[in-house]
Amino acid sequence: MSAAAKKKNATHFANADLLDQLAGKKSSALWLGRYTEDEVRRLLEKFDILPALKAKGFSEIVIAIEPIDRFLQALKIFTARPVAENLLAEFRFHEASFSHSCFVNAAPLNVLKIEWLMLQNPQADFSAERPRLPGQRHPGLGLAKHVMQLLIHLTKTQQLAGILNFPEFFHNAYFYLEHFYFCDPRLKGLVLALRRDLNELSLAELSWAVYLGCVIDANTGETYEWQAEALVLPLDEKMKNYFGSPEYEQVVHDTMAVSNFVLHRDKFDKVLLDS
Repeated sequence: MSAAAKKKNATHFANADLLDQLAGKKSSALWLGRYTEDEVRRLLEKFDILPALKAKGFSEIVIAIEPIDRFLQALKIFTARPVAENLLAEFRFHEASFSHSCFVNAAPLNVLKIEWLMLQNPQADFSAERPRLPGQRHPGLGLAKHVMQLLIHLTKTQQLAGILNFPEFFHNAYFYLEHFYFCDPRLKGLVLALRRDLNELSLAELSWAVYLGCVIDANTGETYEWQAEALVLPLDEKMKNYFGSPEYEQVVHDTMAVSNFVLHRDKFDKVLLDS
């Protein structure tokens, strides 16, 4: 079959798939409602995700698209066979409308929302150099930069304003801050203050301390509780201007200046011993 014929067939399949979704007949068999398994494989090749996996010894890669609901699909990457113990990665992204009080008088923005993003090496063990983090079953794959490039490509291709994420754990947010911004600048100030005040801990230890309720807000005496709040990687110019503004950075600075966190050391040591 010629390339033109393949493209025509794929377009016909995508249109029929979308009509079925809109009619409520079934969930999409296409990732993000537009990519077939072959197209996904080409994307993973283009952004060096598959080559990187092969370089790590995963020579046989299986890709599966599993519908979650009418407009959300899980893209799963396995080694050898599509069974749970061979799962290397799972991506659940979808287009969403997003608004936040920080964007004053702004219409809702269309963004690519990360519902779930998991990368793991089921054949590796945790070590002192690569300790377990909250939420992990296996060590990571070290492919975060490749996946970020893929996310940005998908967002630009769909002409969306940015990428939206709600990090489940402290370490997720800290890693994401290389590219993402909290919509509320006070939250960035709090994350940076936590890292500053508890710098005697490794990032893994700090994430566990937050997760286990062993960090105290010294200003209130209360346990600091992590909340998954909106993080955005902006591609829209108005969003970039907001996050890059002196006003945003001033709030970050002011929040850091008044924040003070301490570790409940006895509780932390006890919880680690008991676990």
